[in-house]
Amino acid sequence: MQIGIGPGGQTPYYKRVMVFVDGTNFLCQLSSVLKIPLEAANPPLEALRVATSLIKSRYKRRKDVVSIRNFWFSSYKGNVDYNQLAKELRICEFEPVLFKRRHGREKGVDIGLATKMLVNAFNQNFDIGILIAGDEDYVGLVNEVKRYGPIIDGAFFRLGLQEKLEIACDHFFCFEEPKPEFTKTSPYKELIEELKRACKKSTSKKGQRMIEDIQNSNLATKT
Repeated sequence: MQIGIGPGGQTPYYKRVMVFVDGTNFLCQLSSVLKIPLEAANPPLEALRVATSLIKSRYKRRKDVVSIRNFWFSSYKGNVDYNQLAKELRICEFEPVLFKRRHGREKGVDIGLATKMLVNAFNQNFDIGILIAGDEDYVGLVNEVKRYGPIIDGAFFRLGLQEKLEIACDHFFCFEEPKPEFTKTSPYKELIEELKRACKKSTSKKGQRMIEDIQNSNLATKT
C-alpha cells in the first residue's frame, strides 16, 4: 500500500492489521451457509478463493489501515497435495500454516493460531488483530492479546458463532448480517458459482468411482 502525505503536509497514521483465520472452522461454516458440500480438510481451490475474498473485504475497504500479514490455519488430509494448497493460499495473499491430520483428527490449528497471535502481539507487530473464528475456546486468547494493547476485531458467521467470543472482541462482524455477500448481486457471485461447479464435478467423480468399484467387485465375484 502506498503511503502519501495528507492535507497540510502531515503524514497520515495508518493502523497495522494482521489477520488470523481458523480456516477449517471457516470452511465448514461457509459450506453450511452456501449449502455447498465441501470437505474442509480437502477443499477445492475455489473454496479458498471465496473464503479469502470474503475475509479481505473486512479491511480492504478501510483507508486508514495497512495490511501486514494474513495467516491461514487449517488441517489437511494425507492424500491432499500440500504444495498446491499452500500455493493457492499464497496467491490469495495468505500465509499458509497447515497441519497434516493424524488418524483422521485435526491437531495443532488452535494452538498454532494462538501462538502466532500472541507472539506478534507481544512484539507489537500489529495495531488491529482480526480473528476469523467462532469457537469459544479463543476467548482466553483474545483477552490475553488485548493486554498487549492492540484492538481485536472478530468476524464469523452467525451460524457457528459462540456468544462469549463475540463479547470478548472489541468489535464483531457477522458476514451474513445483512447478506450482501450471498445475494444475487453479490460481488462474489462468480466465485461462488465457480465453487458450486467445482463441488458438483468433484461429487460426480466420487459417484463415478463408486460405480466403477461396484462393477469391478461384481466382475471379481463372477470370475
